[in-house]
Amino acid sequence: MSKKFAYFISLLLLSGVGLWGFSPSGVNDKDPNAIIRTGQYMVKGPALLTDVSTLNESFESTTFPPAGWIKLNPDGGTGWNRQTNGTTPIPGWQGGDITVPTGGGNACAFSTWNTGGASSNDQWIITPQLTNMQSGDSLKFWLRWWPNTFLDKIEVKISTTTPTVAAMTTTVLAKTFAVGSTVDTGWIQYKFNIGSQIPSGSNIYIGFREIVANNLADGASFSLDLVSVTAGSPPPPVCDYQWSSQTSGTTNLLYSVSAVSDMIGWAGGGVATVRKTTDGGSTWTNANPNPGIINGDIYNIYAWSANDAICTTSPGTGTFIYKTTNGGTNWVQVYTLAGAAAFLNALQMVSPTEGYATGDPVSAVWEFLKTTDGGSTWAQVPTAPAQMGSEAGWNNSFQVLGTNIWWGTNGTRVYHSTNLGATWTSGPTTGTVNTYALHYNDANNGLAAGTAVVKSTNGGTNYTAATAFGVSGNMNGLEGNGTDWWAIRSGTDIYRTTNQGTNWTTAYTQAGAVWQDIDFTVVNGCPKGWAVGTGGVISKMRTTTGISNFNSEIPESFLLKQNFPNPFNPTTNINFSIPKTGFVSLKIYDIAGKEVADLVNEVKSAGNYIVGFNAANLPSGAYFYRIESSNFVDTKKMLLIK
Repeated sequence: MSKKFAYFISLLLLSGVGLWGFSPSGVNDKDPNAIIRTGQYMVKGPALLTDVSTLNESFESTTFPPAGWIKLNPDGGTGWNRQTNGTTPIPGWQGGDITVPTGGGNACAFSTWNTGGASSNDQWIITPQLTNMQSGDSLKFWLRWWPNTFLDKIEVKISTTTPTVAAMTTTVLAKTFAVGSTVDTGWIQYKFNIGSQIPSGSNIYIGFREIVANNLADGASFSLDLVSVTAGSPPPPVCDYQWSSQTSGTTNLLYSVSAVSDMIGWAGGGVATVRKTTDGGSTWTNANPNPGIINGDIYNIYAWSANDAICTTSPGTGTFIYKTTNGGTNWVQVYTLAGAAAFLNALQMVSPTEGYATGDPVSAVWEFLKTTDGGSTWAQVPTAPAQMGSEAGWNNSFQVLGTNIWWGTNGTRVYHSTNLGATWTSGPTTGTVNTYALHYNDANNGLAAGTAVVKSTNGGTNYTAATAFGVSGNMNGLEGNGTDWWAIRSGTDIYRTTNQGTNWTTAYTQAGAVWQDIDFTVVNGCPKGWAVGTGGVISKMRTTTGISNFNSEIPESFLLKQNFPNPFNPTTNINFSIPKTGFVSLKIYDIAGKEVADLVNEVKSAGNYIVGFNAANLPSGAYFYRIESSNFVDTKKMLLIK
């Protein structure tokens, strides 16, 4: 960060300039689609947290310091050296032999009083340069202080310039080990998020310093091993969610939808209706063009390619599974269970060969089927749970995630297996008798809904009340990814929560819709898919990441708009316009003027842009975003509230 910019931020704060909601144009800042109608459109998340060079050193080579490392001894001593496991480090040493931590090989780095000079015992060992450090990058190392009869101190510092003592200005650790302490003896692993202590993208050196004041007599020592620097996990991408209505090509009720990808989707419904798209929903075609095989209404459909799909019907004379391998041109009946009480609710493949299906109990045992040949044959799993009372299930209220399986009931409980059906438990859904829909975003966190919403944070062992979405109609569908869930009722609205049901917002409204099912697939970290309902209504949620050109209109002037939403948690969009091609810099700074994110740093063509910013790794507080392009410079303020 330049001093000039720090001074600029100080002036803003002192002057109390109001940056909230500022818009010099007549465009509605709170309309995230406003900019899409003119020029280019971009959604870009922060750089992946991947460092160019990583570090893993256990001092196994007989060359010391290791290649690229530097040893500095300002007081004139011999400095850090290499010692091997089981040896005595110094003739006459009374502290015991050298040891290494588990996984540390056969050697370690070592320093003590007599490897330092006579003045201050100041000894450094410095890593090679580490490049392109990011906010989630971490440092780990093992340290042993021994024996505990003398004072000693360790410091770990970072330089963002040169591998010199004077440049080591960022302190990671400074710890004095007290005489007589038993807590710190033995090998201890230390872990630090060093990426958060330096500007994003920095090239750094890490120095380990041993320094004591009483080195005129025998003293304690430090052993250092398994030094590693690793990249943190990248933040989730910024996903721009947009809904739009599509033409399904039918007016029949659609009960179920299955999203294979952002381009391929299948839907099933009344009177054996099957619709399919392979172009993202621009066109939906008849995927049951040769009727007669499928008997009854399709209550659930699952597809795993443009050619392969299975579906189930239960017309009252029994329950059936049908399969196609040629995109719906032909369907084959592959499973039949006779009887008016038989009813299969839902099915899901977990691979091209293995799949599961659930249905209402028969003879007091739940229907739980498995296929191992791609859905061509199905068989009841002998470990299926017994029926409790008169309970039954609901179509589409079924999920397989990893080795976990859940299905909903009409008996105030959700069944759960953690081992693909070998054993079962159930969690009470107190507050909603019927579980028409459920969805887990991971093995622990899920929502279930019927006439009310409940949530679980332990995989379904128990559920607690969550806030309901909407005001009327059965809650027919739930979907989700990461910290987001989407939901539908028997009505026109689609809802979204980012906090597992604490609060909901209306994400989309389709006039005339009575939604029945919703299904997403995750593409490049962002969910995409469809919702379907009565009258053949169908709408798609698409997400945009990357750069897309919408038209060739060029803005008349430079513009930096207020981010939206604001306040935000943890993602927001920043709109800007440039009237001519040129280099664009868009950076985020914290309240102290420290750069925390570099969103754009490249030449851009004239146009209008939206840049997504994900602050998942930042604390709550005020931040500034600043754009520079040609002679245009502007800064605005935004608020992150977690």
